[in-house]
Amino acid sequence: MNSSGPLFVAQEALCYYPISTIYDSCPRYLFYALLLASCLTRWTGWLADVFLGAAATYAGTAAIQSFILVANRPTRQTPSPVTIPYISDNTTLWESFPQLITQTGEVMIQPAALELDGDAVLAIVVTGYLVFLPLQCWSRVLTHERARNLLFYVWNMLMFAGSICCLVFAGKKDSIPTQYMFCYPDVPPLQQTSSDGWGNDWRTGTWNASVWNIFSNISHWGAIGDICYNPCFNSTQILRVPSQLQSWVASNDSELAHPNRLWNRIIYSNRYIYSLIVICLVLNIVHLTFKWLPYKSRIPSAQIVVIWKEKKSIYHAFRQELQDALSISRDKQDEKKGVSASTGKKPPRWSRIRPFFTIRFFRALLRVLADAFILFGLLFSMIISPLTIIAFVAWIEWWIYNDGPSQEHPQQVGQWSYLVSIALLLVSAVILSLKYKLATKSELDTEIEKTKTHLEKLQQRRDARSPSEIVALTAPARAED
Repeated sequence: MNSSGPLFVAQEALCYYPISTIYDSCPRYLFYALLLASCLTRWTGWLADVFLGAAATYAGTAAIQSFILVANRPTRQTPSPVTIPYISDNTTLWESFPQLITQTGEVMIQPAALELDGDAVLAIVVTGYLVFLPLQCWSRVLTHERARNLLFYVWNMLMFAGSICCLVFAGKKDSIPTQYMFCYPDVPPLQQTSSDGWGNDWRTGTWNASVWNIFSNISHWGAIGDICYNPCFNSTQILRVPSQLQSWVASNDSELAHPNRLWNRIIYSNRYIYSLIVICLVLNIVHLTFKWLPYKSRIPSAQIVVIWKEKKSIYHAFRQELQDALSISRDKQDEKKGVSASTGKKPPRWSRIRPFFTIRFFRALLRVLADAFILFGLLFSMIISPLTIIAFVAWIEWWIYNDGPSQEHPQQVGQWSYLVSIALLLVSAVILSLKYKLATKSELDTEIEKTKTHLEKLQQRRDARSPSEIVALTAPARAED
């Protein structure tokens, strides 16, 4: 070692758990494709069920992980100072240590690591919610049954809770303290290193004593198994094993050359994306409220095609309701004028505008405003929802791209196995959809007998219901026709 230089140097590092295989690039892109296929094939029945079921189970797994991540945040150690050799800013070590700490004799150590699964889970759960909620609002094919509606409600509540947990977890990312690694000045670090376990003899008392003890004794440094000493390898994360933890040092010309600066840029962009998500959520809730609220609106349907065809009748209905309220109020006003004329009294000057301040007119105006608000919500939810999904996916994928390279490549089985499993499921669904064409005569006879028995049970169950229950069950379907 060079005795004329410092005993060791400190440089900033990025400690993180890479994205798990199940949430890597190929499974995520397959998830986006399944959501798109679910929307495009929702009229086909069985085909949409395959795509939507595969996407929903994948998103459900991510939502459950978001609950675990928020509920089990790792406890951090108390920050501890470590004294380091003073290095001037004009040192020649910058070429070997791009994140070198200079002009100070002390750094604060608090081991922690980024959980990059949080970014992938955020992408999956929020995208799923932004698609599942409009599907429940717009699709009559997917929600024409009460059981399906209940399933959508349960699933949307799961996605909504998962989205909140993901956003909360993502908001804590900027609170990760700066991490450092300590190296010999003559041995430049690798750009990326992995933890191979934490030796008990690497931590001897305080962090300051541990660092100086390792670099003062060459045998201790050799036992580390790595070129540099990374205190962050002492941290843990639920659902992870210590050997998955990695430490990364960016080069000067890299996008991640200054990790904290990059996170600040991403966090600054959060406000725009999150605001768009909130607007989309509110508008879709308005849409869903219109679908189920027992309010007799003058909007004939929640379908954009029906609204466009009936736009003139909607406008005339709004206008007619206000005119009827004014005409009734004016008739009453004319009766009062006749009474005043017979008694010789002059009507007040503001009697002409008095009909606009009657309770009847205010009620009519509130109904028109409520219908206009519903119409506004319906139209903008159909416009903003697709734009929000596209903007969020582009933004979150850019975010994940800057997290670093994928853990696995597409040609590895951990990536393409999900595509193969969906393909096999699709083949199975196609074969089962042709079961009546492939069935023998005896199989068809057996199926007919089962269907007759099933129809008899359904008829008995229907006859057991009261007339009010039957009307309640059929009301939502009639409202969408």
